[in-house]
Amino acid sequence: MATILVIDDDLDLQQMLRLMLQRGGYKVVTTGDGPDGLAKAKALKPDMAIVDVMMPGMNGYQVVRKMREDPELAGMVILILTARAQPVDREAALAAQADDYMPKPFAPNELLAKVSELMTNRSTFQGPAKKTIGVFSLRGGVGTTSVAVNLALALHAKNLLTCLVDLKPGPGHVALQLRLNAKTTWIDWSNGNEATQDSVWHALTKHDSGLEVMAAPIVPAASPPSLDRILTLISALQGKFARVVIDLPSMWGPIVQTAIGHVDTIWLVLAPEVGSLQSTVGALRAMKAAKVSDEKIELIANQNMPRPGLALPAIEKALGHGFKGRLPYDENQNAAVGQGAPLMLSLPDSPLAAAIKALV
Repeated sequence: MATILVIDDDLDLQQMLRLMLQRGGYKVVTTGDGPDGLAKAKALKPDMAIVDVMMPGMNGYQVVRKMREDPELAGMVILILTARAQPVDREAALAAQADDYMPKPFAPNELLAKVSELMTNRSTFQGPAKKTIGVFSLRGGVGTTSVAVNLALALHAKNLLTCLVDLKPGPGHVALQLRLNAKTTWIDWSNGNEATQDSVWHALTKHDSGLEVMAAPIVPAASPPSLDRILTLISALQGKFARVVIDLPSMWGPIVQTAIGHVDTIWLVLAPEVGSLQSTVGALRAMKAAKVSDEKIELIANQNMPRPGLALPAIEKALGHGFKGRLPYDENQNAAVGQGAPLMLSLPDSPLAAAIKALV
């Protein structure tokens, strides 16, 4: 039985919601206080929270933001209740990272339908498959970082607590594409005194979108961290986040081999040109030798140049591997990279962003 936490200072509405939801087959916990609601959420880890906006002390938006900051509550669905139904109110609810909002008053069947819809989506989004995705290519310049950045933002937009890791030993470009000034990199964390799960949380940099980022150093590391540290890092992030996207180095070596062994899916990116095709053949052979399951590999064609290039069916035939996704050429991409404004945020309906959203 799913548990729903109701946070509303109106006792009459509290009781009405309790009866509605219990009749719908849910276990219900109520409180009329924002801080107490946060404490109950942390202690009980309910499947869903229904939060009223207008409350004394801490309003609903503040409560929701606090909930979204807690990695232990990453899978919880949040529905905001508001007495107003203007577009600005919906925008405010989504800006606080609620899953949806509902204007008052509402009929019991409307509320139960909304709750059922959100809980169904939660089951879909929080499924066990493809929790950690490694984005990889043996050839630089085919757009792996852009794909990783936009993929992570698309997952985050689904209200999945997501972390983007730039696992290059340096220089990395994830922070550049997000225009982030990261004070701590994964190399700093790996070479530090602590190698605990809790220390990972303090080594992340939060983007304005809410996406958490583990950046790579600007200056290449003199010596790579131990593989044990890399495993600890990946394991810690998997324990804290609903989804982890890893931008892997464009070289076959210990870092890549270690990471690939602990991701759920590998997005192997190639551009439709001869050099990229040759590198992809090499990557597939290397992964086969490393006993990477073929089911783990998803081939992504990225048309990163305006001219057509090699025909995709011919590439599939040459590789003996079909494409999972085909990303179109997007004339907005160069400007997005230069401005530090990924298309998923600046132009979410552009061809590249729309294709990645469709894959997600």
